Amino acid sequence: MKDGSPSPYPRPMATSTPYTEQRQNTLPRRVNISSHIPTPSHQEIPINTTPIVKIRAKDYNLWFHGKDFEIFIKKAENFAEIEGASERDIARQIEFWIKDEEISYHIEGIPGYETADWDQLKVNMKRRWGTVSPERRYRLSSITDLFTKTPQEGGIRKMTQYRKLIGEYEAIITYLKRDQYIQGDINHNKEILASLSTSAQESI
Repeated sequence: MKDGSPSPYPRPMATSTPYTEQRQNTLPRRVNISSHIPTPSHQEIPINTTPIVKIRAKDYNLWFHGKDFEIFIKKAENFAEIEGASERDIARQIEFWIKDEEISYHIEGIPGYETADWDQLKVNMKRRWGTVSPERRYRLSSITDLFTKTPQEGGIRKMTQYRKLIGEYEAIITYLKRDQYIQGDINHNKEILASLSTSAQESI
């Protein structure tokens, strides 16, 4: 009041900052959302998502038929360099350059294939298809051919014929197991029996 007497209304509490400034400071801060989103590291990106530099095998006639492995590998590495492809690119495409159906089937189980490790894959392929056996003597189809041919020739009638059949059969199995084209126990008793002549089968 103007006469100096105390006011009947309480005074507002004193603050260190004006009311408007205090209110502004209490507003929620803006958050940079992008800074809180985790970014995958390079190691977390799967191998097969990285782009492949395609090597034009058809243009270079780059095919593997089961022999001359060292020549094939040298050509593959040379053409990869021309195309600007890496060793990983070779490992990820090599199965498409193999014209031998059985080799193409077995390559997926060779160490180095799944990881696209060209050095490891190359060493293991060389052990199996390198200079040790540049040209395969037998294939899986050799077993079928053996048992198909014998009945067509009238079947086995003599013990000498039987021994010859078993000898050829065991040679094929030993070869295929040695080079790991087949694994485990193999049983062709039905095929062997079918190779006997009708009279020989009746006598058993």
